[in-house]
Amino acid sequence: MTRRSGSAIPGGSFAIAIALAVLTLVARTAAAHHSFAMFDATQTLTVAGTVKEFQWGNPHTWLEIVILEPGGTPQSLSLELNGISGLRRNGWKPGSVKSGDKVTVAYHPIRDGTPAGQLVQMVTEDGQTLKAQ
Repeated sequence: MTRRSGSAIPGGSFAIAIALAVLTLVARTAAAHHSFAMFDATQTLTVAGTVKEFQWGNPHTWLEIVILEPGGTPQSLSLELNGISGLRRNGWKPGSVKSGDKVTVAYHPIRDGTPAGQLVQMVTEDGQTLKAQ
């Protein structure tokens, strides 16, 4: 009896390895993504502030601004945006805002009261309106 070594399918081991790698990437991406249920879409708050940081990336872009509380105390506000492809369709670019820029933002606040939310739109100092959704 002759024994054959290797896979019965030419390149089969390689094809299986590639398939497993793709499945792993898809599973990790799906697990990393979350729902927007943490944001209260029934409320839209509008505040003016100064950009602290703009993080252009996937799966979501982030905008950190500093706002002033009623007593004048500075407060950081973290705002989540969509991914790059959706933002580009709405006119966003990596340099749309930079640290120190004055902006006015409309956002859906996070339900637990944390100073954070989902950005709806931003108006820059020169009057440009950028939609985030």
